[in-house]
Amino acid sequence: MTEHNSLSDSESETETTNTADFATAFASQRFFFSSPGLTNSIIDSISVSSSLASTTSSSPKNQPESDSIAVPTYSVDPFIDFRRSMQEMVEARELIDVNANWDYLHELLMRYLSLNPKSTHKFIVGAFADLLVSMMTSPPESNRRK
Repeated sequence: MTEHNSLSDSESETETTNTADFATAFASQRFFFSSPGLTNSIIDSISVSSSLASTTSSSPKNQPESDSIAVPTYSVDPFIDFRRSMQEMVEARELIDVNANWDYLHELLMRYLSLNPKSTHKFIVGAFADLLVSMMTSPPESNRRK
């Protein structure tokens, strides 16, 4: 009987851990669901969504890039969220030198601005400026390893 009790205890620990993991993922806003199409067919959904996109937006500025997906989210602190996201992009590309990587950084800023509503631009520009300052003031990679 003690084995059964310890098994149920470990199961409840696993359930608690899974619940905590879901809560953490949800709170970090990294747990996204794609929106369902009008039908279960991939072909129908693509043709319907492309025809909707062509009729609803007249300005090419409002259309996201072909290789990106806009995911609307709610944020308690948009500055921190944009800053963290930009930092992750810089780290993923292993960018260190602002001058050498300026074209990519400029493109990153332009994408954030084009994919987000105008009301968030002040947070995006602030986060980008903060990112640049931190990149320019951080010690070179060779000095960090010594």
